[in-house]
Amino acid sequence: MGNRNIFLILLGLCFLISTVQAGVEPVAIVIKARGKVYLVQGSSKKGHLVKRGQRIAAGQSIFTKAKSFAIVKFIDNGGVVRIQANSLCRFGGKRVKRNLAKNIYLEVGTVFSKVFKNKGGFRVGTPTSVASVKGTAFWTKQKFKGPTYYFGEEGVVEISNKSGVALLKAGMTGYVLSPNSKPIVRKTRKGEKPVIESEDQALDEFDLKFEDANGHTKSLKFKIQKNKK
Repeated sequence: MGNRNIFLILLGLCFLISTVQAGVEPVAIVIKARGKVYLVQGSSKKGHLVKRGQRIAAGQSIFTKAKSFAIVKFIDNGGVVRIQANSLCRFGGKRVKRNLAKNIYLEVGTVFSKVFKNKGGFRVGTPTSVASVKGTAFWTKQKFKGPTYYFGEEGVVEISNKSGVALLKAGMTGYVLSPNSKPIVRKTRKGEKPVIESEDQALDEFDLKFEDANGHTKSLKFKIQKNKK
């Protein structure tokens, strides 16, 4: 095989790889960002500041610094995640027929997740456990090299790891001390649930458009309620 043919083959491979990379479908999009919010690639420790409209591919993470937050919508309109200050959250997703199987991994920090029914499954992974839902609202708080806490707002969340399973309902707190500790659920105590840090109520109101089973476009409005201090 001549050098020219080898060159053409290599050139074709490079073009194919670049085409595949360019066609990577995002799994989520940033709809609000306040303060210092960064998009981090893979296991990199560096990132760039993001603004509204930033697309997030599977394997990319959102990192928020102090007095910052981000609100991220999954590309299928199946859920919204609010990432609080001082958090690192990695996004993932895979198409299963017409639905997007969504997941995030919270390395550290706090997130609020609102997931809609009939839009594919949703999982929150942490260093200690996994929370699985199909339509609900709940908080996840991961301490640095420490325990994980879950706070139920709506619906039911299944918390699991290799040591056991527990069901979290509205008004309840779940906690997992380590990967080897069984998930425990109890009634939420006053003042322990995370609060929305912004003073602007409008920042936590959402109006999402989606298609129903008949292909009709509908609008769904909701907001994250603030806790009274």
